[in-house]
Amino acid sequence: GGTGMGRSRALLFAAAALLLSARAAFAGAESFTVIQKGVTESFSETACVGAADVTITYNSVFHVTVPDNGTYHLTGSSAGTITAVAGDVTYTGHFAQHVGENGNLMNYEETVAFTLHLKGTDGSRITFTEVFHFMITPTGVETSFDKPVCH
Repeated sequence: GGTGMGRSRALLFAAAALLLSARAAFAGAESFTVIQKGVTESFSETACVGAADVTITYNSVFHVTVPDNGTYHLTGSSAGTITAVAGDVTYTGHFAQHVGENGNLMNYEETVAFTLHLKGTDGSRITFTEVFHFMITPTGVETSFDKPVCH
């Protein structure tokens, strides 16, 4: 289970796709920045804990640049607090995520780095880190890895 931030990223990707499709109508590079503050989301699972009533509150900044040559670059960071209630234990902590993405008419690559620190009311401490990378080469070969680790 992830952090539930995919919904927010989906909006950014839709905006990037719209900007890419409209790029021929503009001369030069286009760019935009999306800033979200105090966003709260709830879901039913979190890394290393599993099923739980989870609430996150975070701030994020995403920036997209689309030059007029068919390429684009997206970078984004999110950070916030998390509370997860799993049975008799309540976990509180913080998380941070960074996303970098580049694409052109022939290649695509994305890297996501995520870190989560939790402390339970039972005295337990949990750290979760994940690095994900995906790319498509000009010949269409897809390569990826996903390294989630609970400490």
